[in-house]
Amino acid sequence: MKPSITRTKSLMTIALGAIGATAVWSGVTHADNVLMEEVIVTAQKREESNQNVPLTITALTAEAIEKRGIQNAHDIMLQTPGMGGFESPGSKGTIAVSLRGVTAGQPANLSVDPAIGMYIDGVFLGKQLASALDVAEVERIEILRGPQGTLYGRNAIGGAINFISKKPTGEFDMKLKAGFGNYGSQHYKVIMNLPAMGEVGQGIGQLSTNLVYQDRQRDPLYDDVDPSKPGYNDQNRSAWRFAAKLDVSERFSAEYTYDHSELDELNNLERIVGFNPLDPFGNVPVIGTLKGVLQGAQFWATNPAADPLIASRWIPSLQATIAAYEQADAIGNGRAGKGASDVTPVTVAEGDGHALTLTWDFDDFQIKSITAQREIEQYVGGDLEDLDSRLDANGIGAYGDLVHLTLADIYGGTVAATAGLFGPGTPGVAFGSAFSQAVWDGIDAFGANQSKQDTYSEYEQFSQEFQIVGTNDLVDYAAGIYYFEDESNYTRYAVFAAPLTGNGSQIYRLETEAWAAYGQMTFRPSENSPFAVTLGVRYTQEDKSVMWDYPAYTTPFAPVPGRFATDSESYDDISYSLSVAYQPSDDLNLYGRYATGYRSGGFNGEMFGSNPFFEEKVNSWELGVKSNLLDGRVRANASVYGYVWEDIQTAKIETDNGTATSGLVNAGEADRWGGELELMGAVSDSMVVGFNYSYINGDFEEFPDLCGVDPTIPCLDGTANAVRSNSPGNQYSAFTDITLARLGNGEISAFINVAYSEATPENALWSNLVANDVFPRENPAQIMDQRTLVDAQIAWRDIAIGDGMLTVTLWGKNLLDDDYPNYSINFGALNFITEQYGDPATYGVDFTYEF
Repeated sequence: MKPSITRTKSLMTIALGAIGATAVWSGVTHADNVLMEEVIVTAQKREESNQNVPLTITALTAEAIEKRGIQNAHDIMLQTPGMGGFESPGSKGTIAVSLRGVTAGQPANLSVDPAIGMYIDGVFLGKQLASALDVAEVERIEILRGPQGTLYGRNAIGGAINFISKKPTGEFDMKLKAGFGNYGSQHYKVIMNLPAMGEVGQGIGQLSTNLVYQDRQRDPLYDDVDPSKPGYNDQNRSAWRFAAKLDVSERFSAEYTYDHSELDELNNLERIVGFNPLDPFGNVPVIGTLKGVLQGAQFWATNPAADPLIASRWIPSLQATIAAYEQADAIGNGRAGKGASDVTPVTVAEGDGHALTLTWDFDDFQIKSITAQREIEQYVGGDLEDLDSRLDANGIGAYGDLVHLTLADIYGGTVAATAGLFGPGTPGVAFGSAFSQAVWDGIDAFGANQSKQDTYSEYEQFSQEFQIVGTNDLVDYAAGIYYFEDESNYTRYAVFAAPLTGNGSQIYRLETEAWAAYGQMTFRPSENSPFAVTLGVRYTQEDKSVMWDYPAYTTPFAPVPGRFATDSESYDDISYSLSVAYQPSDDLNLYGRYATGYRSGGFNGEMFGSNPFFEEKVNSWELGVKSNLLDGRVRANASVYGYVWEDIQTAKIETDNGTATSGLVNAGEADRWGGELELMGAVSDSMVVGFNYSYINGDFEEFPDLCGVDPTIPCLDGTANAVRSNSPGNQYSAFTDITLARLGNGEISAFINVAYSEATPENALWSNLVANDVFPRENPAQIMDQRTLVDAQIAWRDIAIGDGMLTVTLWGKNLLDDDYPNYSINFGALNFITEQYGDPATYGVDFTYEF
């Protein structure tokens, strides 16, 4: 049974009204002795107050993470101003993240390194693949904006996101959590700390351990029109983590962690929401052309000598395709309750991570070794659109339009097919031939679907880092050496426009070996000086290689020979930063920062034999203020920034022997600026409110032109038409965290978070493909609509039961049921456009018991 959105809205409206009324009351009676909680971060490799760091950082504590329902990086993206991005269509758990408009591109492509560095306990995640798998238990999340090239691993060109896990406590305690909600959702979590064994400084020392396990399940959000199919966008994922800390002595400790994540889910529904025209000028619609083809086929079928397959299979299949296209066109944009597919789209992913951290503590400095190894395996399969092209017992189905146009070309002649001039008197042979039979044989062998994923990815990385962090009189310093290597293996049997493209496959392997040396120092003129200067530098050297192995295959018209090639390239870079801070008191910190960032070059494994693309760079400046006001009741942090992003690794349509392909080139430059504001205030000892805002301005100063094969069709000026994508110009969020009542047994509290994002283009520049020729769209065809996401919870906390405390939480997400798209794809020559949508309103109840 589907949830009642109206009922949910009514309940939450009553709840929000009660919260507002209580807020006024509590603000009058409890306004005297509240201080804002200090947030300790490790963004600069040392523990320090966020307010003292000369850098824009959003820090989420364990309490904030729980109240916002954050399980992974995807959840952060939906709630944090200044962040944008999307989950890759057809690849659950794989996301592209942008910060201040800097992003990496298609996250499912193993050739693309991340632009925003993501770290788990100091370990860099080398790819965006499966980057949004659940993290078992997080103590804090730190979001660092701007280039982080001097202190962080690789490719932190636009910022860094640090997940810091909870450490073993050494004392026995447990936390049990279970929750249930609409769409059949249920989730469970167990956290257990075991008592420490041994004594520090005796024998091998004192060993502390903890275990975490969590599991999340949910029914599909969308049904399939075929009741025998499971539907779309369910949830089935789990994560667990084991951590052990051995305190050998007061000065030496060893920590080992193992984490594992699994995902086995139905992918989101990719709805067809539009169709590309079939000519460079947008005057030949695909549906109208198919109707013309149908008229021609019906005329030819009256010829007794015509191929009998025209009447028995082609005409009814044309009618099925036209009906399906007209239905999609009539529905248009918007979330739909049902979808269709040839093969239900799925993602199956597993991730494993091992990390060993050795720490030596001395009087004035600390030495640390971090050794880590991670592996990811992922399979994705099924359709990338919601057209069911399965064949019935007679071989009839809603074939893809390219199949129909190809048959029209074969039966009726090229000129007639291109112009759509079918009807009485139209020239055409309509006889069976070797070409037509090859297409029909291909349909019988491979079907006539538009898209079908069938891809297996393997990724493995190893890293070793040595750090020294210390303080010497008037100098704080951090320095280190970093080594990284990885290997990506990709095997793809995907088919698009079956059977025309044949049964080809792609296999490639990418390898990276990199090392870096870095150092950062903060100088103060005197012990009590309010001034501090921070200098940082990092040298990086990388070697990359690629192996392409594209086996031979056949199409209905000709065999395609196999291809094999290898290549390698080396890159190096020096990144640096300079910060100046003025902190006249503990409540005020003014700072300025200049920093550069670097993202490595490489090879595009998905384009055979492509030339290497080279590194891209960011030169960034920032001015900021961090302050505590009204005796610590208000925290106000603000910053303005600008950057020049050079040699952007840009996807570009290229032509090779008359065929259009997509490559990665260094052809872009962007000059952007913006600002951010974070406010938080303690209205009373019962209520904290917050407001965040981010703004970004600027598109591209340079962007590659789009040119086709035909020199008579003018190129599209990329610089004049390209726009910033997936990075809203204006984003707001506001929250209220309030204690509604203090009871004899526990207290009742509420939390509301409202996040707004402005509309943003899905892609920087769209183009269409007609007969292997590019033609422009001067404006983006698909806009990701503005969205307002309202999440809330009401909790009865700290109910004493036995030796523990129980918390009961009623929660809701996207309570306005905002119908927002979060990504779109123009499939170009396949002639259709798809959108995927964010989750509808969800709600439920959680029970948490701690003892």
